[in-house]
Amino acid sequence: MIKSLFEEILSYLKKRNMKKRISNSQLILLICVVLSFGLGTSCKNDEPASAGSKVELLSFGPTGSQIGDTISFIGKNLNLVSKIQFAGDSVLKASFISQSSLLIKVIVPNYTTKGFVKLIASKDTIVSKTMFNLLVAVTITSFNDSIRPGDNLTITGQYVNWITEVWFSKNLVVRDSNFVSKSLNQIVIKVPKTAQTGPLVINTAGTKPLSITPDKALKVILPSITGFDPVPVARGGNLTITGANLDLTMGVLFNGVADTVKIFISQTATQLVVPVPLTTAKGPLTLVSFSNLPVVSTKIVKLVGDLADLGYALYDDALMNGWANNGWNNTPDYSNTEQVRDGAFSLKASFTKIKGGVDLYNSTGVSTANYTSITFSAYGGPGTNGYNILVKANSKAPGYNAVIQEGKWVDFTIPLTTLGSPKTLTDLLFQNTFAKGIIYFDHVGLQ
Repeated sequence: MIKSLFEEILSYLKKRNMKKRISNSQLILLICVVLSFGLGTSCKNDEPASAGSKVELLSFGPTGSQIGDTISFIGKNLNLVSKIQFAGDSVLKASFISQSSLLIKVIVPNYTTKGFVKLIASKDTIVSKTMFNLLVAVTITSFNDSIRPGDNLTITGQYVNWITEVWFSKNLVVRDSNFVSKSLNQIVIKVPKTAQTGPLVINTAGTKPLSITPDKALKVILPSITGFDPVPVARGGNLTITGANLDLTMGVLFNGVADTVKIFISQTATQLVVPVPLTTAKGPLTLVSFSNLPVVSTKIVKLVGDLADLGYALYDDALMNGWANNGWNNTPDYSNTEQVRDGAFSLKASFTKIKGGVDLYNSTGVSTANYTSITFSAYGGPGTNGYNILVKANSKAPGYNAVIQEGKWVDFTIPLTTLGSPKTLTDLLFQNTFAKGIIYFDHVGLQ
């Protein structure tokens, strides 16, 4: 009978996968447990503990338990235990399922997490040699639809206290040691300033760790712009940017300036005051968020001393309104940044022979009824000082000789009457009267 009992207990231990190997002497204790509960007999080791007896924990399990399962603790003098302290939760003596000197059975409480277990008696506190872990099915039910960087993100679900880390991106991870708070059904995390819109990856602990990616991506709020003041603003002066979430701005990038401005005069959620660099060119302004994402304004920053807006543009940072260049004896560059009068680019013409031409053409043309003049700016490259550019409308006489200055922008406004008063402009010719040289053109159109 004893042999059969040994075999049954060994089989039980293998099936239940208890936390610790059982020695022969400990196995005898287990037999006593079986005899005392199953056969109604007693053993010496199951007698009431003496005053000097110490609590001993021999094993506990099974592994792979879940919250709400029954777990057994096997040892000596366990009848002295008044409380079992799990990591995150505890069970008092009054809530034990059963208790004897050799065996205690309890239900794993809801708030239990991975950690060592303590058996607390009046004179002893026994700490398990191995950590207790669970098979936990963590589920996520909700989190904020959108959030500002630096604000708290609340994630709700079941057993979310088992979440160990939240990944906002590959290199941006918040671990549980830095959570604002953590409970059974809710965790709160401060969103890093550098977080970007995208999917979250949520990792959990347990005997079978999970990596959860919710279907819904996290939307991270960016700064936005509604206006500028003053308009125009002086280079070297202060520009006030109005909008929303402007306190999420790390820097401001002005058109024509390589370096990002990171020192502000003042900054709030609705207003940002920033100095305007001396080399700023007219154009859109870019806010750089803490996540390094750019927010480009739809409005243009206009500057004191800049050219007036064109009434109708032929070239303004690019060929506009369907106009093309049918020129000859020159190599055009429509996105030149070497010399710019207005905006981001100019048209660079490298003339190779005399009487070459930059010939802007549009078969439909534009009515001149609402305009009085042709306007453009020209900049002379090396060796071009005093050269003439002959300007013609619709390739007809009379023309106008524009005198070029080397190393300097000159703004020209030519009355349409000087160019023969064309009713419809289909062609605007800039013809060189010199053999070779570089001329930059910008801000070409009608006023």
